[in-house]
Amino acid sequence: MLATATAVCTAVPASAATVVIDDFSTSGAVASNFGGNPATDSQSTAGADIIGGERDLWVSTDGGDSFGSQFEASASDGELNFTNGSGTTGQAIVIYDGNGAGATAQTFSFNSVPGPDAPDFPKAFSASVPVDTAGLGGLDFLQGNTITNRRFEFDVTSFDADGVLQFEAYVWDTTGDLARFSETLINPSSTDELDFSTTLKFDEFTGVIDWTDVGAVAFSVESETAEFDGSIGSISVVPLPASALLLLGGLGGFAAVGRRRRRKA
Repeated sequence: MLATATAVCTAVPASAATVVIDDFSTSGAVASNFGGNPATDSQSTAGADIIGGERDLWVSTDGGDSFGSQFEASASDGELNFTNGSGTTGQAIVIYDGNGAGATAQTFSFNSVPGPDAPDFPKAFSASVPVDTAGLGGLDFLQGNTITNRRFEFDVTSFDADGVLQFEAYVWDTTGDLARFSETLINPSSTDELDFSTTLKFDEFTGVIDWTDVGAVAFSVESETAEFDGSIGSISVVPLPASALLLLGGLGGFAAVGRRRRRKA
């Protein structure tokens, strides 16, 4: 076991660089009200702190009062906030695809993605949003690593007690191939732990893409509980810590089958 662990440790590449997707220091906001005014809203915001130089936000409301749903990147707090008004549930999408105006731009339906998982946003009014699948120009998310030791990291700063979200992640390479991940996120108020991890490993995605040639990235959420509020401080691509690789190697990989749990901050 020591020899195996040592081999895994020494195999960790020196080029394990962090790639910041967004630290939300550039502000932007969209808001939606049920039944129009508007039923959906979208916005593109340019910023030097955003991967590809631009962030696209989209939001829709399922019902409730006039406050509806809001998806906001707050420069003062450096957070991305998803809020729902009284009695309201909603859906929100954040897309990173450069300026989104390239030759490969296509309308992508986030509420009818083919595959084994249930359709995204089953209650949404509409979730068809343009995505330029080559807009990032072919970024290398592996940085000399493999998909087994690279992951997305989400700095979750708030998540309502008893809140439930349907979370989806999408990554396209410049050829248009798609990898996606789906999970129901739960924060039970009866425990001191979130019932999900705030990191997402590349090898947890369904679909085969070239992670060294990434053209677009998107994340979406749908609130399953009314009046949900939550926020994140940043999204990054980071290497799996060497200590985790040691554990995985020493246990023959069995640690990977454990539940994806992360203690609250």
